Amino acid sequence: MMREFKLIGCLMFLIGVVIATVSAQDVHFSQFGQTPQLINPGAAGMFDGNVRAFLNYRTQWTSIGKGFRTYAASFDAPLARGKGRKRGKNAYLGLGLNFYNDVAGTSNFGTSQVSISVSGILPIAKQHRISLGIQGGLGQNSVDLNSVTWGNQFDGEFFDLQLASNELLGLRSYQYFDLGAGVLYEFKLEGQSFLSSDVSNFNVGLAGYHLNQPNQQFFEQTTDKLPMKIVAQFSGTFDLGNVPLSLVPSVFYAVQGATKEITPGILLKLRRGHDTKYSGMFKKSAIYLGAHYRLGDAIIPEIYLEFTDYMVGFSYDFSNSDLGNAAGGASSLEFSVRYIHQKKALKRASF
Repeated sequence: MMREFKLIGCLMFLIGVVIATVSAQDVHFSQFGQTPQLINPGAAGMFDGNVRAFLNYRTQWTSIGKGFRTYAASFDAPLARGKGRKRGKNAYLGLGLNFYNDVAGTSNFGTSQVSISVSGILPIAKQHRISLGIQGGLGQNSVDLNSVTWGNQFDGEFFDLQLASNELLGLRSYQYFDLGAGVLYEFKLEGQSFLSSDVSNFNVGLAGYHLNQPNQQFFEQTTDKLPMKIVAQFSGTFDLGNVPLSLVPSVFYAVQGATKEITPGILLKLRRGHDTKYSGMFKKSAIYLGAHYRLGDAIIPEIYLEFTDYMVGFSYDFSNSDLGNAAGGASSLEFSVRYIHQKKALKRASF
């Protein structure tokens, strides 16, 4: 009897995963600030530096069998930015590449996508710039039912995978083209020293994904449209007087079909840094501590360590949703790495 209940539970989980995915709730990360191209194509190339790269990993609902495992990587860079006095004054392009893979359950039901973002970035004043970006991608939904066991394969003691399942689900893998666009505005006021009280900035953006509403054909007999997703976000860094402390608030909002997500939060940033005596090369580090709250779903404590060109982030979702309570805790662990290659003062020096 216990085996039968376990089998029924596994089947319900598989069906739930299929329904959730077909209803088109997109992949998401709690550390949304570490996935810029997933929340706004206009973010491509919109940073101070030469090259930027991210790696992300997330596990979700691991208490319910084999939950979701999400992997992501992205790369972006500014192009034709200009040199010398022209740098930061003229319009330039940004180019980005983004990949993610999201799989769940014994059947490895998943979604993969590779996308390219192109943005046009325009400085509209000394401390203001705006970016308009477009993103095109190729996505694929897939499933592997060979590793799934069914009631017809249970011989009374074990599951025999050599026996026919006699299940006619009509499931298949398929590919689709995806289109997105976004606009991003940034204000940045930067002093002469990393430890000064004048380093303040914020950005606000609005983006749309699945603008072409691609067909979803996971079931051979039916075709559904992937609904458009609208994303809005705000983030900023604001110093606390003449002390090496900053407040880093951010808000993420997304709506897609009947699904809506609102995640506000704030981090406290403790800065440490100095300039070397002769070269002026920048040495800096910082630690960020704080939390976000996904309304009606989870509390998300976070810690980030930043040193020179790198940032490493850890977060954990403590779920307080109905699903989390029913499953005994549907929590999530997330990890990220960011790298920005910045032009050091030593390299800029002329001899």
